[in-house]
Amino acid sequence: MNILLCLDNSANTEKLLQRVRQFAGALKHANIKMVHIIDEQLFYTTTGFEVQLNETLQEESSGLKERCLELLGEVAYMEVYGVPLLKIDEVLAGTDHDLVISGTLNSHSFGGRLMGSFAEHLLHTSTKPVLIIP
Repeated sequence: MNILLCLDNSANTEKLLQRVRQFAGALKHANIKMVHIIDEQLFYTTTGFEVQLNETLQEESSGLKERCLELLGEVAYMEVYGVPLLKIDEVLAGTDHDLVISGTLNSHSFGGRLMGSFAEHLLHTSTKPVLIIP
């Protein structure tokens, strides 16, 4: 089974990784590809600190990758830049996966307050099964 794991660097990330480890451990052959989308919209409002912001975001992404490898073992890691709700559609179309796993990430809209707009977007756009871990 090919699993696409969508992670951000939030307070829920550690809990999500623990649950994915339990889930993937129950499967005999789980290939996990982890995607971390760095929101390029963060760069729109900065003035003069883009280099420092990019370095900080890359350090956080590197730490996230290390934690994934530590908890999940062999994981293919993708770090991409873009608008998360748009970029994930490209990632979904360009990867071979049987299941998408995500946590309840950001909450930007009224409809997404309980689940998170990213998770809600996955449920509406993915052509493959989606597992949302609270």
